[in-house]
Amino acid sequence: MTISTAETSQLTLALVAGYAGSGKSEAGKLLAAATGWAMLDKDTLSRPITERLLQAMGGDPDDRHSSAYLEHVRPLEYECLMKAAWENLECGISVVVVAPFLAEAADTQWTGRVARKCRRLGARFEALWVDSDLESMREHLISRNASRDTWKLAHWSSYVDGIDLDLRPVVPHHVIDNRVTASRPLAEQLESVAQMLREDA
Repeated sequence: MTISTAETSQLTLALVAGYAGSGKSEAGKLLAAATGWAMLDKDTLSRPITERLLQAMGGDPDDRHSSAYLEHVRPLEYECLMKAAWENLECGISVVVVAPFLAEAADTQWTGRVARKCRRLGARFEALWVDSDLESMREHLISRNASRDTWKLAHWSSYVDGIDLDLRPVVPHHVIDNRVTASRPLAEQLESVAQMLREDA
């Protein structure tokens, strides 16, 4: 699905959030392809640096659960991701930003700052939550076979204890159903969101 820039003239920051294995990256790519907007994925932008930094700190390059990652590395990942997003918007380019955003999307102060900066830049702030269930997420993690998921799969019970399937962004948002049992294909759902954004432009 290709949409001309004339059809999507409203400058937009679209955050695509969700748990690991929910299908955020695929959803982000589909939305970017449908709108022609820039696509920024946290893992694509920062994973090589994150792995080297964790190694330099004497840790596991695939670790995403220790205090070393959560306190020292994760904030830098999000800082770089959002700086790249703001730079695109300042250049008049709408952007799809993909990351878990688990803490951020649930934080009224963080979302409030993002909304205010969007208004200053003349952009609208859209949030998408990619919803899934534990079985679907586990199947996705197994199938993508990424080293960063090794801990999650090896400690699945401990990992899922920290998952709140009712978590949603605190701002108005679009829910994308990416369970194996979803009634509509992922691509069709993203085309519908793109259509809504086009009509609201």
